Amino acid sequence: MQAELGLNDHHQNEVINYMRFARSKRGLRLKTVDSCFQDLKESRLVEDTFTVDEVTDILDGLQTVVHSEVESELINTTYTNVLLLRQFFSQAEKWCLKLQTDISELENSLCTEIFSSNNQFI
Repeated sequence: MQAELGLNDHHQNEVINYMRFARSKRGLRLKTVDSCFQDLKESRLVEDTFTVDEVTDILDGLQTVVHSEVESELINTTYTNVLLLRQFFSQAEKWCLKLQTDISELENSLCTEIFSSNNQFI
């Protein structure tokens, strides 16, 4: 991973720790989404047959709940990333450094593949 990311050992470990943190948070949120489906099964699927309107109502309700959970997680992920950037920038400012970000690099599929292929670290 070091050669692919071009980071020293310390920074590589920081990236790995962040990836582990993100995986943990992702796992918790996926459990929440799973529980949305389980709750629906236990509370709404008590009959053997349903009308089209009933199924539509059930699915619309599930869509609303899952949409809300996913949106909440995406917002939380954004805030977490902003806090992480704030830490980096605060440390840089102590040394009178001005860091720059390359937002276009965030859409770089090659970099995404590097992280995906190194999933064994997390």
